[in-house]
Formats: sequence, structure tokens, C-alpha cells
Amino acid sequence: MSVERRKNFLINAAYVAVLLAIFYVVVKYLLGLVAPFLVGFLVAAALQRSIRFLHRGLRFPRKLAALLCVILFYAIIGVLLFWLGVSIFAWLQDFVLRLPTVYTTEVEPMIKETFTSIETLMARFDLSLVQLLEDFHVSVSQSLGKVVSDISSIAISGITSTVSWVPRLFFGIVLSIISSVFIALDYGTIMEFLSNLVPARRRELVEEVKVLLGHIGVKYFKAYALLMLITFTELAIGLSILRVEGAIAIAALTAIVDILPVLGTGGVVIPWGLFNLIKGNLSLGLGLLALYVIITVVRQALEPKVVGQQIGLHPVVVLLCMYVGLKLFGVLGLFILPFTILVVKYLYDHGKFQLNS
Repeated sequence: MSVERRKNFLINAAYVAVLLAIFYVVVKYLLGLVAPFLVGFLVAAALQRSIRFLHRGLRFPRKLAALLCVILFYAIIGVLLFWLGVSIFAWLQDFVLRLPTVYTTEVEPMIKETFTSIETLMARFDLSLVQLLEDFHVSVSQSLGKVVSDISSIAISGITSTVSWVPRLFFGIVLSIISSVFIALDYGTIMEFLSNLVPARRRELVEEVKVLLGHIGVKYFKAYALLMLITFTELAIGLSILRVEGAIAIAALTAIVDILPVLGTGGVVIPWGLFNLIKGNLSLGLGLLALYVIITVVRQALEPKVVGQQIGLHPVVVLLCMYVGLKLFGVLGLFILPFTILVVKYLYDHGKFQLNS
């Protein structure tokens, strides 16, 4: 390799490294600061088709059409999120408050009965084992009681801290709504201003990327809607087979929670299954855990393939992007990094930049 080629390679590598560093800093540290305004801009942009329909098709004044669309959008989203949040919060609070009582009235007697049966059996063979078993029984009961008490305390503290975090979330939501209204009212002027900031020779490229991102967003929505439908179907069938009351409603709620990477189906099904195992309901407990395993295997197998087919990336690339994005940026990285890689791939395929030395 000649000196000139090595020099070009090092320059290209440094250039890419700087771009990656800037991208990391922006996503990791700056995105949160402008998140309400970014959400406002994205909402206003997404509602433009509806606004144009009201303005041109139904002859509404443009500003009134923009205001109505934004208010209706946030009203629908607000009602859905409020219902979901209140339902989950009420269930968690009730479960946490009842946990010590359930342990005292159901779990502890079951453990005591189990150890008593074992002690009776052991007494026929070796009396020394009975005392050892009784000591173990006392130790297990005390340890489990302390664990349950600690879980309740931690959970109540977590709920309290979550409630204290609500005002900041509410402030961010209000900023998003206000920014959506103002951006939607003057969307054309704002886009013209932003367009003028881009050099003339790059405007066509920016427009192509904007259209591409819009298409990717729609395809992402379709992909995850399909995955959510599959999860709902699996849950509905599985819970119905297990004869769980309200199987359809529980499946719908769990499928919605499954969208959240932090919780997922396991955040609902695993504690539910373990709780039934502790209570002695082995058929339901084992059935729920087996259902979770099936859903997880299907999800892990289908998610990269479904998302990859929708956005045009190989499933392995999608899986790698999602994993690296989650490690580097948290939950947002699951979506941001595949988006970014797809844009880079599009630019490279269309000769907008080259990495050749």
C-alpha cells in the first residue's frame, strides 16, 4: 500500500470517527435537552397530510385546521396513555400492598405444611434430620419474609419516586404540545427557514433523506404493529387454554406493554407465573412460564426478520444495530441506530459519499 493510500485511509478513518463521536454525543447527551421540541416537530410534520385535507378539502382556515389536528391528536393519545397508566399503576400498587398479606395467609402456611410433611417422613428414618429440617424451615421462612418485606418497601419507594417524577414528565408533555401547535401553525415558514440554512447543492439530498425517513417511520410502525398482533394472538390463545378469566383483555394489555423494551411480556407474565407457583397452582404457573418462553422465542426469531424486511436491512444487521443501540443509548438506541444505519446505507448506495481511499 502506497504512502498516499495510507494517508487517505487514515483521513477517511478519522473523518468517520469524528462523525461517530458527534453522533454519540448528540444522541446520548443533547437529545434529552431538546426532546420536547423534537417531539413537537415530528408530530407537526406527521399531521401535515391531515391539516392539508382539512384546509384544501373541507375549506378550513389553515391555522384552525392545524390547531384542531394537534388538539385531537394529543387528546386521543392522552386518553389512551392515561387509561393504560392508571390501569398499570393501580394494579402494581394493589399487588405491592397485598404482597405481605398474601405471603402471610397463603405462602407461609403452604411452606409450613410442606416442611411438616417432610419432617413426618424423615422422623421414620432419622430423628436428627428432623431438627435440622426444622431449623432450615425457620431460616427459610424468616428469609422469605424479609425478602417480601424488602420488595414491598422498595416497590412503594419506587412508586413514590415515580409519582415525584410526574411533574417533570408533565412539563415535558406540555412543552411538546405547545411546540407542536406553534410549529404546525407556521410549518411552511419554519421549513423554508430550515431549507435556507442548507447549501443549495445539498437541498435535494436533504429532501431525499426526509422522504426516506418518513417511509422508514411508516414501515417501522407496520413492523411493530404486526409483532404486537402476533404477541396478542399468542397470549389470547395461551391464556384461553389455561382458562384464565378475562384472557382477551389481559392479552391486549400485555401486548401493549410488550412494546416497551424495559418491561416487555416478561414484566407481566414472569411475576404472575412465579406467584402462582409459590401459591401451589402448578398448572397455571408452569403454563404461564411456558407461554412466556414460546412468546420470547417467536419474538426473537421474528423481530429482526420482520423489521429487516420492512426497512430493507438483513435481519442480522438489524439485530446487531438494535443490540449496539440499546447498549450505547438505552431504549432509544433500539430505534435510532437502525434508522441511522439505513440512512447511511441509502446515501452510500446512491453515491452521495464514498469511503474508498
